[in-house]
Amino acid sequence: MRSISLFLAITLLLSVLAGCGTANPSSATTAGSTASASTATTTVATTTEPVTTPSTTTEAPPITEPTPPTPEGTGVLVSLTLTVADNPTLAEDIAFAVDEDARTATLALDYQTYADLATLSDAHLTSVAEGGEVSFSAQTKGGGVDLTAGAVCTVTDENGWVKNYKLSIDRTVYQLPIVNITLEGGVAVDAIDRNLTTSMTFSLDCSAWEGYESIGNVSGTIRGRGNSTWKWDKKPYKIKLDEKESLLGLDDNRDWILLANYADKSLIRNTLAYEMGRVLDNLVWSPHSYPVDLFVNGEYRGVYALGEHMEVASGRVDIEEGSLEPDTDYLLEIGGMAPTGDVNGVHYFHTDGRLVRFATFKSPDFEEITQEQKDFITDYFQKAEDAIKKGEGYEEYIDVDSFVDWIILHELSYNLDSCFRRSCFLVKEKGGKIRMGPIWDFDLAFGNFSRDNKNYDNWVTIGSNEEDAYVQYNWCTYLLRDGAFCARLAERWEEVRDRLLSVAGDTIDTYGAMLDGGSQQANFEVWKIWDIRAGYQSKWCSAENTYEKQLQYLKNFLQKRAAWMDNAIPKLPT
Repeated sequence: MRSISLFLAITLLLSVLAGCGTANPSSATTAGSTASASTATTTVATTTEPVTTPSTTTEAPPITEPTPPTPEGTGVLVSLTLTVADNPTLAEDIAFAVDEDARTATLALDYQTYADLATLSDAHLTSVAEGGEVSFSAQTKGGGVDLTAGAVCTVTDENGWVKNYKLSIDRTVYQLPIVNITLEGGVAVDAIDRNLTTSMTFSLDCSAWEGYESIGNVSGTIRGRGNSTWKWDKKPYKIKLDEKESLLGLDDNRDWILLANYADKSLIRNTLAYEMGRVLDNLVWSPHSYPVDLFVNGEYRGVYALGEHMEVASGRVDIEEGSLEPDTDYLLEIGGMAPTGDVNGVHYFHTDGRLVRFATFKSPDFEEITQEQKDFITDYFQKAEDAIKKGEGYEEYIDVDSFVDWIILHELSYNLDSCFRRSCFLVKEKGGKIRMGPIWDFDLAFGNFSRDNKNYDNWVTIGSNEEDAYVQYNWCTYLLRDGAFCARLAERWEEVRDRLLSVAGDTIDTYGAMLDGGSQQANFEVWKIWDIRAGYQSKWCSAENTYEKQLQYLKNFLQKRAAWMDNAIPKLPT
């Protein structure tokens, strides 16, 4: 009995313990009943769908610590300079402004402190740094730095850590192209000679003229040019490049001129006349001349006109050269003789009636022309003059339409200076007739000459037989007495009048606005001539003492002169 009771007690105890495990599994686990927990898990597994284990397992990426940033270098850029010693086109050393906080170095350039584009594209820099070595990005083949390409100056300290400074240019550029000339050997601008050439480097910066190509440093020579204009303070120049270049979109050539336009306070009279000349397409050639800002040895010299040189060449006076035949192509200039040394019959000739005087040989020039050619061309001119004076048969010798166009331009512009006196060019073509042109020299035209008739109510090309007359009797004197010629003149005037005035107005507005963007102001800071008569300027034109007034004077002059011609042409012949 006692053993049965003991068995029942043990059985009861186990039942109680089993009930407690089912009601609170966590208590069973805590108690460490591994067998009971395993049994329970197995029971659940047998009552559910079997679990498939993947054949491969994906490992989690390793956890890495972020790389700490490299410390900025401790070196400091102290100074950065463009020196004349390393950049010979400069007038003076130019220092950058270094801003340590902004990590920038800025080069400030204006027309008093100037560096040309070619130098900035290959700048040789002098630097000073504390606690580091300096290097630059945007290195050039010439060993410099291209400052126009977003260059960076890097200072590297002894730990290899770096500090970068962005290089920038704060550059004043007005609306005109910039010509920069550097004279070799330290020659000063005042030492440029009219008869001797000086070696130079030349560059053209067209960054302000969209669509035109800049020209980097090219070599060549420069000398003075002009007669009376060479005596004035602001000197004109002729340049010859070693290789042909296209400047301002014009035909490739080595020879170019820089006109000073000292007496022309509008600074655009030649440009204006040449643009009008392109309307008159019977003329031999109308050159191009565009205003530019000129620097010599890094010093601003004012507004000049960069233009095509008067010469026989493709795209200019395009005639035959080198022929020994009498009837070849000729280019002659009336009044082109040298003040001293030139000899009648050698360098120039006169017609018997002296309506053509001092006609100089330009092509062939006096060194190349044969005596047979001299005899041919002087005889041809004499026959033309005789026919013109008679008013009969002159059409056999002269191209009438070119004479009509030439007279229209010179009358409308009232250009005394090149009316069969000087700077008056004519071409005699092989087998052909005498044609007027190229046109040249209009800085004293459009009411700007002290010898003008102030009322501008007379024919300028007719001239006078008075001894002291600036324009003497010439071929135009007799052509304007001929009814047939005057009829063609009237017809052509009606055809081109409005176009001439339209082109003139557009030219004045376009270039006047460009110049008024800073260049004319800079020019008259160098050449302080507003309160004086410059060169042979007329008193009444000089009285217009602001740039705005000068441009308006040009417009008013053209309108008044055209109105006078409207009334005077129907009254021809004289």
